[in-house]
Amino acid sequence: MKKSLWFLLIGLLLLPGLALAAPVTINFVVWNYNIATIEDNINKFVSTNPDIRVKLASYPWTQYHDTMVLRLRGKTQTDVMYNGEDWLPEFAAAGWVASLEDYFPQAAAYTAKTASYALADMTYNGKLYGLSYYADLITFQYNKEILKKNGLSVPKDWDQVLQQSLKLKQGGMKNPIVYEYDANLPNFYSAFASQVYGRGGSMFDAKLNPAFNDPNGEAFKHLQWLQDAKVKHDIIAFDQHETKVVVSFNTGQHAFSVMYNYMLAALNKPPQPLAGQFTMAPMPGKAGACLGFAKFYTMTSQAAKNTDRRNASWKFIEAFGGGDYKVAKRWAVEDGLGFAALPLFDDPDVKKAWSGWIDMDAFKAQAKLARNDVNPEWKGMWSEFFRPLMAKAFVGGATVKEVMDQGAAKWNEYRELLGQ
Repeated sequence: MKKSLWFLLIGLLLLPGLALAAPVTINFVVWNYNIATIEDNINKFVSTNPDIRVKLASYPWTQYHDTMVLRLRGKTQTDVMYNGEDWLPEFAAAGWVASLEDYFPQAAAYTAKTASYALADMTYNGKLYGLSYYADLITFQYNKEILKKNGLSVPKDWDQVLQQSLKLKQGGMKNPIVYEYDANLPNFYSAFASQVYGRGGSMFDAKLNPAFNDPNGEAFKHLQWLQDAKVKHDIIAFDQHETKVVVSFNTGQHAFSVMYNYMLAALNKPPQPLAGQFTMAPMPGKAGACLGFAKFYTMTSQAAKNTDRRNASWKFIEAFGGGDYKVAKRWAVEDGLGFAALPLFDDPDVKKAWSGWIDMDAFKAQAKLARNDVNPEWKGMWSEFFRPLMAKAFVGGATVKEVMDQGAAKWNEYRELLGQ
């Protein structure tokens, strides 16, 4: 009797539609920031979604774009990936990533809960392509104790930054400004654009023509300001990475910097020697604006073509980038990462965690003035060309005019080849 029941059960399992389905495996690709937290978030997701397995791959931030181009072009299985505002148009135009709204219209419900600059960065041709992993501002940061000790007010424009820096230099501070300087980093360009926005300028006009090579434009003026600050006045010290800027800033030998805003959490976190002395101010300039941006979870077109992987990918993306924003909140509370989810601006746990390292009202005020960058399909490739030119101009290896003219020529070349 038992044997008969056993064979009956086996027979039923072999019938179409009654076989036990194997878990769906999705491949998730990230750049290598805090992998331990990512893995823990994945484990929590899998524990409540036993029908899904997640395979994680990570690459260095400086190599991520080029690696993903090779991975996607070579059709290496990739289902969900970190994406960036300057890469989305390129990847979408190549057909490598899929619009969430094309398959999951419910994704549109998150648009009203998302900061405008971040929403723009996750949208291509009017469709939403992702939910945010991280969003932030690039802000003007300073040591408030140094300014107070030297009788200095918060600078309102770059002329004041220069004058205060020269005063501090006369008082014995060799390089009042510390600056993240590495042409391999996408944020090297983004930090420059943020400063231009503070001045009230733009890198491009409404028709995507270069505006940065206009000698009367704010972008041209600011690159000249940076070159003069380094070559003529010697008030800038360079560090190759933001983590090194944190260490340098905490020596008390620098008063000003421009970085991702979340670095204030690292600057003010004990046991840093000068924890608590650092804060942000509106980006110097008549506009007081800055660059706001988003990094986000995107579903690939490979995943979209397979029903099981598509559905699993959406479930994963929504769990990590949407829902009750549990994952984004964790990043904010534990690491100080910025966010695009508007509800988190008033979340009591976030406000409590952030109160130790930032003035939340100042951050919200700066966020209201934030602008997203111009990101056509060729932006990522152009940025890789332009950043080394900028770096050369910083140290006087080329004139600002030479750099800006070469950058404009390359922009127009890419636009002719790849533009609509």
